[in-house]
Amino acid sequence: MKRTFRFLWQFHWPNLAALVGFAAAVTLGAVASGVPQGNENIFQTYFGGFPMMVLMLLFILSFALCTSNLNLALSCGARRRDFFWGIQGLLLAYTLTAWLLQNIMACIPVLMRWTDFGRWTALMTFGKMSVWAFPLASMTVLALGCLCGLLFSRSKVLGSIVMVVAMLVSIAAVMLLMFAAGNEVALYSMDESAPDIILSPWGRLPRYLGLGMGAVFLVSEYLIWRFIRRYCVR
Repeated sequence: MKRTFRFLWQFHWPNLAALVGFAAAVTLGAVASGVPQGNENIFQTYFGGFPMMVLMLLFILSFALCTSNLNLALSCGARRRDFFWGIQGLLLAYTLTAWLLQNIMACIPVLMRWTDFGRWTALMTFGKMSVWAFPLASMTVLALGCLCGLLFSRSKVLGSIVMVVAMLVSIAAVMLLMFAAGNEVALYSMDESAPDIILSPWGRLPRYLGLGMGAVFLVSEYLIWRFIRRYCVR
């Protein structure tokens, strides 16, 4: 498994570096263009939507993991079981990198005292939800990306359909979380002393979305394992 992970790592560490570079470029652009003082521009959109954009990038990057990388690894003698566990290590590396970037960028508006920094923190952390929310979303979209890659290698039509549906559903789920979080923070700012059950109109929606993402991740992992075991090099 270690050899397989090292083999895959050489193709994917540049992607991780690109994620870090993207976060740095968005942050520097926001600071240089006056977003901390309240200016509205494209960097404001990129910075506030960073979690959602990173999830979309993770989905795209994981697609190649179970297509060209799978063929190449098996052609070079990797065992299917080792490949499966090797990609689990990469999924974890992608998730930890995205999670670290999210937390760093969420702290920047507070540390630098941006205008309305509470709103920025809410956008970057889904309204200060539980710490598992963003990592779980990252793991889910990564697993979905791998699964779509496997399906695409078997049937381009089926793979394309599943990929489009998965992307739309994932985007909708994340946007719903962000909207719910922003609405909840706005309500708290109106009356911080009111009970949570009165302030939040979303009830248990974030929890249900979390359970849904967990179920999608487990099903995707099972199908990935099943497809890899039966995969034939082409």
